[in-house]
Amino acid sequence: MNLFPLFFDLAGKAVTVVGGGVVAERKVRLLLRSGANVTVVAPEQTPWLRAGAQAGALRSVFALFAPAHLEGSWLAIAATGRRDANQAVARAAHQLRMPCNVVDDAQLSSVQVPAIIDRSPLMVAVSSAGSAPVLARRTRERIEGVLEESLGLLAKLAARYRRDIKLAFPDVNARRRFFDWLLDSEAQALLAAGRTDKAAALLESALQVRTQLGQAQVSIAAIADLPAADLLTLRALRALNQADRVLYLPQTLPEIIEKARRDAGLLALDEAGGVLQGELLDAPFWQGLCRSWARGERIVITWKSTWDTQALAALLAQQGVRCTVI
Repeated sequence: MNLFPLFFDLAGKAVTVVGGGVVAERKVRLLLRSGANVTVVAPEQTPWLRAGAQAGALRSVFALFAPAHLEGSWLAIAATGRRDANQAVARAAHQLRMPCNVVDDAQLSSVQVPAIIDRSPLMVAVSSAGSAPVLARRTRERIEGVLEESLGLLAKLAARYRRDIKLAFPDVNARRRFFDWLLDSEAQALLAAGRTDKAAALLESALQVRTQLGQAQVSIAAIADLPAADLLTLRALRALNQADRVLYLPQTLPEIIEKARRDAGLLALDEAGGVLQGELLDAPFWQGLCRSWARGERIVITWKSTWDTQALAALLAQQGVRCTVI
């Protein structure tokens, strides 16, 4: 099953949760954090759910499910623990063309609730399409170990200055490079240390300077003959992720090329597939290409590990292009 990933804005929208046990409670907690107006339908409900209703955080209906309970809702969640009851919820939601998640039942669900890494406003979702929930959970745990809590603070800082950044860098590529600079700067460390004002001052100073774009930056990556994409080094993967253009040898695996940004320009160095190293070390071949690269652009050239990367770097340096060999 191939699911289409989607983030759902539920703020202020009605959501019906059918079921009153601990699993339903867990879903309700998550929904309330997203700002949803939650109604819980179940004859018996946990103390936390009852207390939430008494406090006005949610609405409780102490009754068996009926299709009318879904009227006006944007999303239905079935968490009764009984397949026949969950089927009734799924059937009613389907008739209303309403998204429905049935807990631990991918067959009955039209939408899945993924494992979540919450660094609000940065959110990362992991789904196995309901086929292996434990795998999704373990993957989430691995990602959580990499993403520091302060990333959320950095995302909030960027959102706070989004309009100013857009005005300072109207060009999309220049703006992208500014965000890359922000992520690599000490701003995140300052935020993690509680020095929010210092991090904001750092960003404001960078906006005032509006650093001029330098020459195109080229990374020569010896990855054209890699037998698998998971053998990419972190440096090569990052270069591909950030590249404005990728010039690739025909031997490069498609799975490797796909690591580039979706909007990156792609150019096959030899579509016929018979290119030789000597042909790609010919100065006139690169002169026209180098002139076409805009200031500040980031270029990745895939190269064979058995070919001379330093010779290509020297050739590009003669054209005034800064090179890094990966």
